[in-house]
Amino acid sequence: MKNILQKIKNNIDVLVISFFGILMRFLVMIFANPYVFQHDVDEKYEHMDYAIYIFKNWHLPNTNIREFAQPPLNAILQAVFMKIISPFAYFTNANLKNLYAQTKVLSFIYSSLTLLIIYKILNEFDLSKKIRHFIFAIMALYPGLIVMSSQYGNDNLSYLFFYLSLLLSIRWAKEQNLKTIILLAFSIGFGMLTKISVGLIAFLTGPMMVLTFLKSKVKKEIFIQLLVFGLIVFPLGLAFPIRNYIKFNQPIGYIYEVAKGKLLDMRRHNYSAFDRYLSFPLNRLLNGESGIYHYKYEYNIWIDLIKTSTFDEFDFSFLGINWFFTILLLLNFIFYIVGIITTIKLAINLRKIKTDFNIICLLLFALAIFAYLFFNIKYPYSCNSNYRYISYITFALACSISSFF
Repeated sequence: MKNILQKIKNNIDVLVISFFGILMRFLVMIFANPYVFQHDVDEKYEHMDYAIYIFKNWHLPNTNIREFAQPPLNAILQAVFMKIISPFAYFTNANLKNLYAQTKVLSFIYSSLTLLIIYKILNEFDLSKKIRHFIFAIMALYPGLIVMSSQYGNDNLSYLFFYLSLLLSIRWAKEQNLKTIILLAFSIGFGMLTKISVGLIAFLTGPMMVLTFLKSKVKKEIFIQLLVFGLIVFPLGLAFPIRNYIKFNQPIGYIYEVAKGKLLDMRRHNYSAFDRYLSFPLNRLLNGESGIYHYKYEYNIWIDLIKTSTFDEFDFSFLGINWFFTILLLLNFIFYIVGIITTIKLAINLRKIKTDFNIICLLLFALAIFAYLFFNIKYPYSCNSNYRYISYITFALACSISSFF
């Protein structure tokens, strides 16, 4: 008992941060009306329809229209959850929408587990307590992540697997343990069965594996471990894309295309590459159509990133406290500015960097920006500049800012 109390005392800061981070996610889950903070959920062939189809039929849909083209793990888990809770509630086939609304419990769980994994990642490095607590507090209390934690789409589960894969990659680079690399293979594989973009973790895990293999002087044991990894991750991660390629002739990495001519399609408008990707129209930061600053058809991806990582795309207009949301938006803007400056500083001093932690921060930032730009250039729709596509940039920026300490 004495040891437990001592442990609590030694980790009281972490427990307080965890409590408030999880509490905020819990309150959003409990008090937010269903579907208030959602994307691509309640129309035909979207996330809710996907889960309900599996709930009713217990097999994958025979179409790849809209969200049905996405990997199915999130929808399968939602369908299983619906099946478990349905006997305990007064639901009928006529109001499956109400039953599906309860699956936001899963999103809350995924987001809370991700927070725990992030703290474990920080503990893998020789960081000061101040740095660990700063980064952890940002990830626990960041408004965009709190809003995301209540969403029904596959983003929360995909980020759970993304961070779990990063943690396991770091541990394997230290230990070269067969059990760790098998868990890593399943984490990436299941992640890609949730959202194919989880495969981007390969840009972080790949270099770690290659360097570890070379440092081992090409040991046979390490080669066997890498072989086992490949035999698990490729069939598991590519199973659904290959299935859809065979069944629907769907290209690997397919993204649902917005019809040309729709307002969401930025190619319809007279916005140049400079307007969308290279400018920063500061005057748009505090302007918007809805109560709090957001344009549904925002053309500048950087303005949209800052806004959607604060409030997402929703109307947070509450009479009397809009000043609070204005301050929150401006603080988030400062967070990005300071984060980018410190990241550039780290990159300039790359040769002097001796810690793996800072190198991983830089790689994660580069991956986030590259993926974000590539996605928006290839699919130039206003909805694709939403924060949920690269929420791991928050971790990268927080890590860079912590270098001040």
